[in-house]
Amino acid sequence: MLYSANSTAAETIYPLVTYKCNPAADIITLTNSLLKGSEGASYHYSDEDGTYSPWDLVEITRKTKRTRIVRTKKITKTCTLSSGDYTITIEPQIFSRDLSGRCGASISSAFTVTYDGFDIKGRTPFENYCLGNSPIITRVTIFGKTGEVKIKRVAKYKFY
Repeated sequence: MLYSANSTAAETIYPLVTYKCNPAADIITLTNSLLKGSEGASYHYSDEDGTYSPWDLVEITRKTKRTRIVRTKKITKTCTLSSGDYTITIEPQIFSRDLSGRCGASISSAFTVTYDGFDIKGRTPFENYCLGNSPIITRVTIFGKTGEVKIKRVAKYKFY
């Protein structure tokens, strides 16, 4: 599948979410980026490498003239840092379940950070809307020493 917001037919955009647990540095890092064209088409997403596409987290059905997202799944990762165990949940951020409708070819991801059974950062989309110019989250860093969740955002026009 593809992500096509703000792209031309010649330049298909593929979303890429990465997860890295680094106990030695006492941090967890999530990134949200885009791969374009042939690089994205040939990219090998891998749970082993901590690389994910939100399109792999949805089940799509095609009936007659309608193509729809009918189910979603989540990825759950646990990382032990100096202050304890953190659970990161990655899930799709769906703008429209009707893939032929407005925003239908667009998809992003969302994350949740849980520590000791409590959500310290509730479900947060990397991208809130498929249209408009709201900021997009490109990096999330969780620091084991303090438990701080630091978020980096950029303007949508800089992301695409």
